[in-house]
Amino acid sequence: MAKKNPVKRPRTVNQQLTSLERLVRAGFRRTDTRFSQIDRRFQQIDRRFGQVDVRFRQIDARLRLTNLEIRNLRKEMDERFAVMEDRIDRLATHVDGFMKLHETLDIEVRVMKEQMKRFEERLSRIEAAQAS
Repeated sequence: MAKKNPVKRPRTVNQQLTSLERLVRAGFRRTDTRFSQIDRRFQQIDRRFGQVDVRFRQIDARLRLTNLEIRNLRKEMDERFAVMEDRIDRLATHVDGFMKLHETLDIEVRVMKEQMKRFEERLSRIEAAQAS
């Protein structure tokens, strides 16, 4: 014996609304679940940004220390360069004095050579005059 297919009765409005409500609630649950996942992901991202912020603060502090060290080094170098320039100036003054002294002695030696040459010429004339 063959079974008879039961005749489908049309659904009532209440049944249709109940079915629609279940669909909407299921959609909201899926949406809520997805939003919860998104919220967790944003929290992870926020933690990562917090870690990055800490690293940037550490880098910023290191840069400030490095900048301070560079300023101190520059100040020390400027002071040492000033000392070296002063020493070089004094040395140049001494060298200039030695050069002037050398020039003076050179002139005096030339004058003495000329005087010696004249004395030798006189002496030669005197010796020649005595020999004759």
